[in-house]
Amino acid sequence: MKLHIFNPGHEIALAEHRKYVTLPHAARQLQHDLSFLPALWADDGDFVLVESKAYQDIPSYLKKYAAKVSLIDDEDLPYLDLENTEIMPWGWNLALQNRLLEQSRGRLSRLLPSQTQLEAYRTLCSRGWCATHLLPHLVANLADAVGIAHAFSSDAALFAHLKAIDNGPFRQYVLKAPWSSSGRGLRYVDMQREGITPHLQGWVANVIAKQGYIMAEPYYNKVFDFGMEFHAQRNGSVDYLGLSVFHTVNGAYAGNLLANEADKQELVSRYVSSSVLKTLCDAVKHFMPAQLQGIYAGPFGIDMMIVGEGKIHPCVELNLRRTMGHVALSLSAKQHSRRSMQITYKNGRYSLHINPLSHQSV
Repeated sequence: MKLHIFNPGHEIALAEHRKYVTLPHAARQLQHDLSFLPALWADDGDFVLVESKAYQDIPSYLKKYAAKVSLIDDEDLPYLDLENTEIMPWGWNLALQNRLLEQSRGRLSRLLPSQTQLEAYRTLCSRGWCATHLLPHLVANLADAVGIAHAFSSDAALFAHLKAIDNGPFRQYVLKAPWSSSGRGLRYVDMQREGITPHLQGWVANVIAKQGYIMAEPYYNKVFDFGMEFHAQRNGSVDYLGLSVFHTVNGAYAGNLLANEADKQELVSRYVSSSVLKTLCDAVKHFMPAQLQGIYAGPFGIDMMIVGEGKIHPCVELNLRRTMGHVALSLSAKQHSRRSMQITYKNGRYSLHINPLSHQSV
């Protein structure tokens, strides 16, 4: 059986890389309100770690999608039956490892990744590693691919780079912190309009001071968001699970399409051929096993996009964790018609909804 944990502040904890991390209010609220979420992809008999089992339950409108799981909280961890148990968090980080170790009074230690594994995993989760290794590999395998990214460890080097290309092919850029998620840690720069402002200078200096470097990528004219979802097995192989068709607003996740694979394939094939998708999928399955072997086993996803002139950006983000695309795949398997999946924030609470498609849906 598995112990599932929804920890959506994962990337923030990766950036901090400390045993004790205080998450921003929004991340804490999201984790509290949706800690039951793994019940939607768990198997019957699994455990789901929630913030407080006395005050949390699976909403009635989602119970038809949920497995028959046991909701437990930190107080149950010292008494958990460890026989044939596997821990499956949203993503691994030092703070989660320490929480499980302390709350279980050490009983979960043999089920946790080692410090060496966590260090290597954190590196693989960084945008710097992705830009240096995965992105060039995928671009090289496709004729109509675009995508470049550079890392800068000083603000002077970054600003010199932006100014040098001001008259070149790219005048708009996206700056990204090495570890961040769902639209956080991003800044958009238009060198023709506002240029390098004092506020931007302060933000860049802060990111470099805290995380060691900053990423700069051209801003591409996005036409369509999609992704590919995978699962890395412990034997080193990588399985392809399916397409994710989603929607973002200013880089932040806004919703997923729930549909069968044929429908999603048809939708994506309006922009890129199925042969290109297969080439891209095969390239990931060929490249990633050697990178992940002995470091990480579990779900991961790659966000992609179609840009102007029919070109494909094959790796906007590598998410070395479970993603909302994986959640959508689990729910799609339990649906008989197209739906949209969205996380909403209303009256101080987060909730997940499955709705009929509308003109505003993905």
